[in-house]
Amino acid sequence: MQVKKNKEKSKMSKKKKAAKKPQKKILAKKKVTAKKTKPVAKKSPVKKKAQNKKPAKKKPSQQQAMPRFEAESLFKAKIKVIGIGGGGGSIVSEIGRSLQKANFVIADTDFRAMKKKSGIKYFWFGQNFTHGLGTGLNTDLAREAAESEKEKISKLFLDQDIVILISSLGGGLGSGSARVFAEAAAASGAITLGIFTLPFKFEGKKKTKIANDSLRDLRRCLNVSITIPNERIFRVIDSNTPIMQAFSVVNKNLIESLESMIDLIYNPGLINIDFADLRTILKGKGNTAFLNTAEESGKDRAERICKNILTNPLYQNNNLVAEKILFNISGGDNLSMFEVEKISRSISDTNPKAKIIFGISKNPSLKNKIKATLLMTGPGNKADVAPDKVVQKVVVEKPVEPAVKVVVSEKVKPQKIKKHVVKTKVQSKEAVQKKVSVLVSEESAPKLTIVEPAANKKAIRRSALEIKKAEAAEENKRLLQEKEWEIPAFLRRVKFKS
Repeated sequence: MQVKKNKEKSKMSKKKKAAKKPQKKILAKKKVTAKKTKPVAKKSPVKKKAQNKKPAKKKPSQQQAMPRFEAESLFKAKIKVIGIGGGGGSIVSEIGRSLQKANFVIADTDFRAMKKKSGIKYFWFGQNFTHGLGTGLNTDLAREAAESEKEKISKLFLDQDIVILISSLGGGLGSGSARVFAEAAAASGAITLGIFTLPFKFEGKKKTKIANDSLRDLRRCLNVSITIPNERIFRVIDSNTPIMQAFSVVNKNLIESLESMIDLIYNPGLINIDFADLRTILKGKGNTAFLNTAEESGKDRAERICKNILTNPLYQNNNLVAEKILFNISGGDNLSMFEVEKISRSISDTNPKAKIIFGISKNPSLKNKIKATLLMTGPGNKADVAPDKVVQKVVVEKPVEPAVKVVVSEKVKPQKIKKHVVKTKVQSKEAVQKKVSVLVSEESAPKLTIVEPAANKKAIRRSALEIKKAEAAEENKRLLQEKEWEIPAFLRRVKFKS
């Protein structure tokens, strides 16, 4: 009986479980459907509160995104660097490897210079004039080739904020066509900066003249320009430096300076410098620029930066009288205010009348180093065009003629005349006449003619007739004076002692 009861109980429990299982499934389904239908119910106040809370959660993320968007909009200055000719193209091809915040173009008529390199675009022009070759020293041919492509050249500068033209002057293409590029860049409204190298002395006077003439024309079109004479390379290399490494020294110097200047626009600092500041410094026409950067470490790092930042051995215009100055000092966590003050004072003291914009930025990668970047602009100096030609003024002194000239007849000995006339050398003409008339008698007086040449005029030789006329005139004057004085003749007779 008990076994039967146990069996019945087990059956009942199984039935109850079976009855309960479908209920659970239904409940689960109902819950799922309820979850699905929750967002559909829009009128519930609880759901409205949840909707109101959602934007409150997104506010902090929006606040973080806004400054990022504003920073990007402030530092979107477009910079284009164009190398014109063989020399300018080789410089740009090396600079383009390091600088990534600018667009690089190489412009040339020589098809052989169109070697593809990553990050650099090529502008080939003047095919109808040069047929894919260079221009030699023919600047007129280079200018005609560039003028024929004016429309294409002007398209290179559309929507650009800063245009940097780099060329080696003295050859045909750079010296002849660079002005066409400069005029097109200026017409686009961009700030134009020219960086030009000048030929070596051993390249001859003809190349030097071509370079100087071209530089004068280019400065009229550009806002500012920097000149680097190739002769300055010998100041930074030794006798064992290979030729390729020697030219690379110039390129590395330009890379450091340009990169530092561009970083001022893109990298904010404690005291910030933006594109508007850079534009203010570079504005103008025909100005000369000085761009340099210095990086030092150690205890006396500030003192060494003060010495190195104001001079660059490669630049021609180290003694620039600056009207506008922009400089930035960056360092690690240990950059002190005293160091900033010392460097700033050394820069401002050199040009106290200049307008100065300065910035301070923190750069953890510098660690124990200080880096200073300096940009100065001022009026161009005519002496910069021909640096190696020294013109010395030769002053030719004309012989000074005496104020009073005494002409003595042959009857009188010169020694006796000296004894009496030397004393009257500084005196006026009238005083000499009086002195001679008193000392010399009528009979024994030598026949003297006093001649006073006009100022800044050569003394003219007179003929015997003119001398006789002059003597007669003087004799008449003397006689008239004697009548006025009313002095007896015997008192005026003086005999010369032999």
